[in-house]
Amino acid sequence: MEETIYTILEEITGEDLREESNENLFDSGRLDSLGIIELIVAVEDNFNIKLDPAIVGRNDIETPNKLIEYLKALSKSKIE
Repeated sequence: MEETIYTILEEITGEDLREESNENLFDSGRLDSLGIIELIVAVEDNFNIKLDPAIVGRNDIETPNKLIEYLKALSKSKIE
């Protein structure tokens, strides 16, 4: 999952963020409102889950690590 997330983020931002896993994507200008939609669509396509943009909080996805943890928790709750 983690490698796929970093690949998605690289496609959207044009940058490899593996070394900056705690970097705030919004404050650094790497992710904006259009980027969020691109991210949600890519995550849905790659992981076969449905994300509601109105529910996904900015704080949940503001860093690569937080995004990964959010998706892990979401997928775990879907399984249980």
